[in-house]
Amino acid sequence: MNTTFRIFLFAGVISLSLVSCKSKQKVTEIPAANVPATTETTPVVSPRTATTRTTTTQPEVTRSESFRLADGETNSAAMNKKYHVVVGAFGNHDNARRLRTTLSNQGNNAFTVQNDSGMLRVIIASFDEYAQAKAHIDQIKSTYADAWVLVQK
Repeated sequence: MNTTFRIFLFAGVISLSLVSCKSKQKVTEIPAANVPATTETTPVVSPRTATTRTTTTQPEVTRSESFRLADGETNSAAMNKKYHVVVGAFGNHDNARRLRTTLSNQGNNAFTVQNDSGMLRVIIASFDEYAQAKAHIDQIKSTYADAWVLVQK
């Protein structure tokens, strides 16, 4: 009887281990999960040598929102422009003021605006045309890689 009990116990353990190996979870595939990131190759021609540079395509960031000059700001002339280049967005007023002061000390005509949600945007330049704002971002992208265009509603 002792041997029979061991055989049944052994058979039960084996059958439980075989049943428990099967996954009961559903597998969901994410479309385009295996598609590599888009890269483009831009030839750069120099008078001395010709080289090729690979860059990753970055989406343009443009937001449209209502805003007003932040407390203490006096640059009302820039508010007449439609397109503004933002180099920083803060919830903390001190952080926004520090960046604005740094930019002003570097010779920029920076100012701070506040949107309806209370977020502060540090603007480095304002323009009448979108193309001008985009060109300015291209000029400063090495220093301010996250710069974006704010369109006044």
